[in-house]
Amino acid sequence: MRLVNVVVCGHFNHGKTTLIKALTGEWLDRLPHERKMGVTIEPARAFLKLEGTTISLVDVPGHRDYIRNMLAAAWSADYAILVIAADEGPCPGTIDHALIVSFYGARIVPVVNKVDLVSDERARKVAEDATELLDLLGAETVCEPILVSAKTGEGAEELLDALAGLEEPPRPEPEGPPRAPIESTRRVEDRLVDAFCVLDRGRLGGTVRVYPGGEEAEVVELDPEPRPGVPFRARLRVDEDVSVTRGMHLGEDLTTTESLEAEVLSIGAKLRPGSMVKVHVLSAAANARFTEIETDAGTDTLRPYAEGHNVARARLRLDREVVAEPGDRFLLTVGTEPAAVGVVRDLGEN
Repeated sequence: MRLVNVVVCGHFNHGKTTLIKALTGEWLDRLPHERKMGVTIEPARAFLKLEGTTISLVDVPGHRDYIRNMLAAAWSADYAILVIAADEGPCPGTIDHALIVSFYGARIVPVVNKVDLVSDERARKVAEDATELLDLLGAETVCEPILVSAKTGEGAEELLDALAGLEEPPRPEPEGPPRAPIESTRRVEDRLVDAFCVLDRGRLGGTVRVYPGGEEAEVVELDPEPRPGVPFRARLRVDEDVSVTRGMHLGEDLTTTESLEAEVLSIGAKLRPGSMVKVHVLSAAANARFTEIETDAGTDTLRPYAEGHNVARARLRLDREVVAEPGDRFLLTVGTEPAAVGVVRDLGEN
């Protein structure tokens, strides 16, 4: 059976979690403080079986305060349902999430939700605005915006048809040392931990190492059997002093670094040597400082794309070790604002 990973993203309170509930019957805000606050904080998955395809829907937070949690799951998405509320239209979070998922290679299924709250004319206008915005951002879309109401069920069949037609993208061969970034974890017992991951490459065996650190863990259970690009749960038995948390990796012979050499593209910030940012690479995050910047124009200041001088070769010094390799993509944020995107070209000296 084919499997595709679909991140359900968009601005805060535009109805992402409610839409997943309408499609799957599962309410993914499970933590008490999520229910109390009425806001998604931790990414969570639900699975939908459609005409020979399993759709893995991952609900991510839309609030900018939790963008780090959104990124921990969005990096592995094949497609993205971009949810836009009909009563509000495209908002800052719409732009942020569209840029992020497009940068990581996901194709977008635009969805205008809450059409039960507005007139038909207003719903069509928001759909037109969404199309114009995605065209402006250069985002690749699967279809025209689909008008839905997660509350009444309107448009659900059309959305399900669109999801059923998604093709599973080519997956890498399971070669090389395994690498599986951890999206989230759950403590089962004192020494048992469930790690929810997506396998980037390779195969996992009866033992595995946890990076950074390289401590050994026993693999008690894998569900389902991991294959590249597919989310899975690994139940691990670890020593009491071994930490397993989001942003770490399961694997063998992985490289960790506190320094990155990269090509960086500014999307909304002015950055120069000394600028402080947060680096989000795969499911990990670390504070970092630019130590060198050289733009294509030969300057040392990276500017927003509207001002030119927005592409540079740069060095960043991180405050902690992360797993990274040449070719890995990353996002930089300043506070909760997306600032730049980049590609690792080399690892600097630690």
